[in-house]
Amino acid sequence: MPACLCAGILFSSISCTSLDLSGLLGGITSQLQTPTLAFKSLAITGLDMEGVSFKCNYDITNPYNVAVKLDSLAADISCNSSKVTSLTANEGISLAANGTKTNTFDFKLPYTSILNLAKSYTSSKEALPFSIAGKVGLDLSAVTSLTNKSLSLPFSKNFDVPVVKPSLSLSNPKLVLPTMSELVNSFKNSGMTATKAAALAASIAGGKSIDSNALSGVDLPLKVNFDLNIKNEGSSAWNYILNAISLTSSDGNVVNLSATESKVSSANGTLPVTATINTKTAAKFVTQIINKTGQNPKFSVDSGVSFPALGDSASIPLAYSTEVALSKFTLAKSN
Repeated sequence: MPACLCAGILFSSISCTSLDLSGLLGGITSQLQTPTLAFKSLAITGLDMEGVSFKCNYDITNPYNVAVKLDSLAADISCNSSKVTSLTANEGISLAANGTKTNTFDFKLPYTSILNLAKSYTSSKEALPFSIAGKVGLDLSAVTSLTNKSLSLPFSKNFDVPVVKPSLSLSNPKLVLPTMSELVNSFKNSGMTATKAAALAASIAGGKSIDSNALSGVDLPLKVNFDLNIKNEGSSAWNYILNAISLTSSDGNVVNLSATESKVSSANGTLPVTATINTKTAAKFVTQIINKTGQNPKFSVDSGVSFPALGDSASIPLAYSTEVALSKFTLAKSN
């Protein structure tokens, strides 16, 4: 009987110990696992007048029961195995325990670098083969069971870059005047005497300066015309599309312009754009154009481009903004 009792106690003791080991083994298993990195995507996010911008997305999985830190990132960008530039960043991002976090980083390739690299090829190229290779450093000091308190996770990705250098400019800014009789009638309708209305119309038509308040209270619609010039200095075929163009005057008024055509598929093209403004709301701006004095208006162009060589028809944003000197404006008569 005593022997059987001892055996029963021993079995019970072993059973309880087995349950404790199960929990311990689960913790040990998580400590034996290591973080992993999965490079998700690399894509062009936009173009401006300086270069092509890219965004990279990658996931890091933290298997530990405590949060760790993404400490640093370093990468080399190469074209045809030749290093072009390097990236470094001190991230300081927390990675939650037992979770996966998506992280991003951006970089830009200047057009000058792209065009210079394209010259090294004997034949014209529409796209160049690039690659990015680097490491993400993790700070594992919060994981007390680890001897090595840091870890580097490598990543790499190949991608193509279009041989492109967009150039946008505005030219031939014009304020289109109505006929003399229309000018005089608009001024008279605002309360001016016939003599004053005729004198003001003559001054404007003759290109003379007018009083800063001369057009106050006048209801006079006018056209503002420009040419938007588009050029691709690279060898990559492209499709350009104008989405919107606006003008902001010195007093903050925003005028939206329109174009009869909005697409350019050749290396060079010109899109005429026009807007209707009214002295009821833009008297100050119209006066500045006539007198050629004051703060220059700002133009913002929202457009997009796509590159057949990349095999993707999605439009990539192309940002452009500029000032046009008031001295460049000419006064034109309506047809």
